[in-house]
Amino acid sequence: MSITNLVALERQEQIVEQINSVKRTTVAELSHRFQVSEATIRRDLAVLAQRGLVRRMHGGVLRAEGFFASTEIPVLQRQGLHSEAKERIGAAAAKLIRDGETLFITGGSTTLMMARHLAGHRNLTIITDSILVVQELFHQKYHRCMILGGMIDYEEMAVRGPIARHMMGQFHVDKVILGARAISIERGISLETPEETELFRIAMNSGRETLLITDSTKFDQSAFMYLAPINAVHTLVTDTGLDQSLAQQIRELNIELILA
Repeated sequence: MSITNLVALERQEQIVEQINSVKRTTVAELSHRFQVSEATIRRDLAVLAQRGLVRRMHGGVLRAEGFFASTEIPVLQRQGLHSEAKERIGAAAAKLIRDGETLFITGGSTTLMMARHLAGHRNLTIITDSILVVQELFHQKYHRCMILGGMIDYEEMAVRGPIARHMMGQFHVDKVILGARAISIERGISLETPEETELFRIAMNSGRETLLITDSTKFDQSAFMYLAPINAVHTLVTDTGLDQSLAQQIRELNIELILA
């Protein structure tokens, strides 16, 4: 991604944050705040409106309503939600891993379940931002494990911030194992916070393959922060509760879809 595109993406994320805070604003106000031309703001708003993250009006923009996923509850509480589906998803995802590979596993209740199913593998090198994943792998004792540094997000039991992003940018991995807050064919993969979004985006750029693993309740929704289009992932593992029409659309995007 070029520096220009990265700056635009960061500005667009800040625009969404601003609009969700004040509910409505104008092109002129956004132009003044971000010190760019009104034409640039209009282009940003066109991109955000296409993703369904804002609603445009004459001369300004409104907060999008009606499609946002509810606020994420802490990871320790999420472990008990849809546990049977997450168990199947984790087992299916683990079968895609080969001994000796290097992985980055993001924090989350479903990715944690997948980590538990790596006990039958050997000689993996695993990088993670998740304290819970580290604890699980510590008990397995079969793999090399590295946790990123940074500030601790206590709700997610994971590390965040510039140190974590810098460390992740130094690695090349075979597979990125990614969780998500929400998934939409039109609006892509989205997460809850800017901090995890920035880190996960760097991780995706560091991997040869990206595996998205999540239960079917996360589909046809959007969360606060846009991460990537759905076709940025190579393989998607979810449960059999996924709507058949959605499954067909995903396969038409040349994504390997596994229903567990």
